[in-house]
Amino acid sequence: AGIFVTRHHTTPTSTIVPGTSNGGHSPQESIVNINGDVPEGSIAGTGMVLTADGLVLTNNHVVAGTTTLTGQVNGAGTTYDATVIGVDPTHDVAVIRLEGASGLPPIEIESSPVVSIGDRVTAMGNALGRNGPPVAVTGVVTSLDETVLVGGEAPAPSEILSGLIEFDAPLEPGDSGGPLFNEAQHVIGMDTVGRNPHDPNAPKNFGGAIPITSAINIANQIIRGATSPYIQSGHSGSLGVTIAPSGGDGATVTQVEPQGAAANAGIVSGDVITAIGTNVIRSGSDFNVIMVGRRPGDHLNVTWRDGAGQIHQATVSLTPGPPA
Repeated sequence: AGIFVTRHHTTPTSTIVPGTSNGGHSPQESIVNINGDVPEGSIAGTGMVLTADGLVLTNNHVVAGTTTLTGQVNGAGTTYDATVIGVDPTHDVAVIRLEGASGLPPIEIESSPVVSIGDRVTAMGNALGRNGPPVAVTGVVTSLDETVLVGGEAPAPSEILSGLIEFDAPLEPGDSGGPLFNEAQHVIGMDTVGRNPHDPNAPKNFGGAIPITSAINIANQIIRGATSPYIQSGHSGSLGVTIAPSGGDGATVTQVEPQGAAANAGIVSGDVITAIGTNVIRSGSDFNVIMVGRRPGDHLNVTWRDGAGQIHQATVSLTPGPPA
């Protein structure tokens, strides 16, 4: 079957408990429209509210390579800046935080879902990245424990996912990361793959979801900061520059991202970064080593030389770079 993937720090300590009551709100009030920027354009996807203070479950391929993210619950109201807490690319799971959020209604997750072929299901999400209230499509479970190849656009690579729930509802680009509900309106899966819109021979009605118990188990590991060969930390801290690979008298800036930390400090293409804090920078390699492990919001004192040979210094606040 043809399939698609939709790509278009604080340290939390809470644990998500499946089966927690949603307080009687409608399921769509816990669905998040996710939008963001990647070097080649923009992305759109979906997420599910896990905690009242803004932790959201989604797919890794939704956030892969993003430098900025926003989230809006139920397609209305506040649009929050979002930060990636951590990702598991191998299992296509990610957790993000909606910054400054409070009082959000967590989605109701089936604690021990029993899923059978023929069960009626409903998938909801940010179909085609249109935003607004989530779009619902319905179908029945057609297969269980399936293995599929998910073909992603760079920088989200192709991957093989196993254990999926397959169903005959027409998922669209933008639905990735959204909930798959059973008839009791409890979440049993996270929508992850659908028909390939560029393949005329692909079945029109096709969807695949990661079982929610698997996704929540990984999400809890991310939230706890568990050590795992599969889990990566969230957004890196970025100065918002591209550095020339060679050089012996500093790190030469070849490109500056608009609205990035460097741009805000007045650094322009052609300037040469000579120090970060007390660390002397002699090359692009020195710069890359110093930036390892930095996080958004970190403050760095940067020294640079402009094209006229004048020395400048500024304290900058790092902006989000791609998850690393």
